Amino acid sequence: MEIDRPLVSILLAVYKPNARWLIKQLISLNEQTYKNIELLVYDDCPELPVNEEYLKKYITKFRYTLIRGEKNQGSNRAFEELTKIANGEFLSYCDQDDIWEVNKIAIIMGKFIDEDVTLAFSDLLIIDESDNKIADSITDVKKRIVYKSGDNLAKELLMTNFVTGCAMIVRKDIAKKAIPFEETLIHDQWIAIIAALNGKIEFINKPLVRYRQHSYNQTGILKDVFNKKTYYIKRIEDFICRYKSLEKRLSYDHQIREPISNCLLWLNARKNYFLRPNIKDLKTMIKYRNFHKVSIIIESILPFIPESVFKFIIRLAKKGIL
Repeated sequence: MEIDRPLVSILLAVYKPNARWLIKQLISLNEQTYKNIELLVYDDCPELPVNEEYLKKYITKFRYTLIRGEKNQGSNRAFEELTKIANGEFLSYCDQDDIWEVNKIAIIMGKFIDEDVTLAFSDLLIIDESDNKIADSITDVKKRIVYKSGDNLAKELLMTNFVTGCAMIVRKDIAKKAIPFEETLIHDQWIAIIAALNGKIEFINKPLVRYRQHSYNQTGILKDVFNKKTYYIKRIEDFICRYKSLEKRLSYDHQIREPISNCLLWLNARKNYFLRPNIKDLKTMIKYRNFHKVSIIIESILPFIPESVFKFIIRLAKKGIL
């Protein structure tokens, strides 16, 4: 083990994993060319615990620790618990069903030569349930993702997350600042916002993870949106709750205070317009359209279009066409 290199803690949360996919992931972790690694695994399914024999058999080049959760808490809480106990100077978050390129950690860690970098991440190649390539980049599937690097990116990450957890490494002191994890956001977006508030984010324009897209993926475009009612709940009401929570937690930072305040003005105008269309709220929606231009195009006509037409638009959006 090359102890002169900083220790990287791989944080793997598992929940009823597909055995074949998990084995492939473990093999890819074990074969990493970066040599100062530890693996921490949090099993979030006490009623059907993961078989530790997989770890014993396939993790042979560095130590691992298996933590059994007492009850199912969800991935955010699982990753938070792992973040609390990690020993490494750097944390690399990991999903149970992907495959890492063998040089993933080594390449990303190269970005931390710049001490201002708080988080670095890569692109992802998309595979299906049988390991067949679907796309060379996640941006081919999720059209709205636009990768960015540099300083002052917190406001960019508020509405559209472009940092995928399984493709990032973050300094531990930054991840610790993110605790407790924000309940209204997935862990990767929340950590990325905190990292952006504390330094520079670096993107590596190379797919270092084979990201498995399947029917059980936890996130997706317009997940749980099927009609006007669910759109209103998931894309307006839930977002208002999110930004009220972010306002409380992040109001200390001048970099992000005004964007959050403006976003709440935009969200409340969208809510009012959805319930009772009017020119005043439409003007506010247009004024702050840069938060999400597609939403304004859809929502300006949403109250007037038939349910069947709206469902068709949602299907197009889920396919990444809109």
